[in-house]
Amino acid sequence: MRNTTPVAVITDYDPRGGRSSYSGSSAIAGLTVNSDLSSAPAREPATLKRNPETVPGMRGFYIGRFQPFHNGHRNMVEQIADDVDELVLGIGSADDSHSVRNPFTAGERIMMITKSLVDTDVVTYAVPIEDLERNSVWVSHVQSMSPDFDVAYSNNPLVVQLFREADFEVHQSPMFNREVLEGTEVRERMINDGDWESLVPEAVVEVVEEINGIERIQMVSGSDTNGD
Repeated sequence: MRNTTPVAVITDYDPRGGRSSYSGSSAIAGLTVNSDLSSAPAREPATLKRNPETVPGMRGFYIGRFQPFHNGHRNMVEQIADDVDELVLGIGSADDSHSVRNPFTAGERIMMITKSLVDTDVVTYAVPIEDLERNSVWVSHVQSMSPDFDVAYSNNPLVVQLFREADFEVHQSPMFNREVLEGTEVRERMINDGDWESLVPEAVVEVVEEINGIERIQMVSGSDTNGD
């Protein structure tokens, strides 16, 4: 029997494709969970363990751009896995790619997520979610693209409000050393040949190498810098 009280899982993703800054910005399509290098594990974190008191059939929802999927995201999934039986990971800005802010396609991000979470003890579903400019119908848009879910996790004020107005329970989630484990930091290191590998799971390194992702983001970065 599924729990009848809706709940969702979200971080600082903004539905309209922009990055939320906690100061009033309302872009939902770019959720990011961050961590600090000093406390974050290099490469693969430990295998996730289930909470024996997890309610059977409980399914959560966690949305982010995952550009790329990094150790902060992995840590968030580890936290959520203690509470839910299954987890939907909504891939925000699924229609955007080959830009500095969104260098990877939805399919490539699905590969990163699937391979990074293969050893988890929670069933996961990666679902592409395209951006939407109408906040009032954003939750319905998400529901139309996602399996049913019971809980949502988020720290984004706009996302929290939208889900609450839709009668979903929303759980706040801890931020993992945001200064370092953040998508922007990972992408900047990729562009500048820095140590980005220590900030992401090993599986993500393999996917980026497979698709020649470093060359891509460095090339599109050069295009942005050189103007139109």
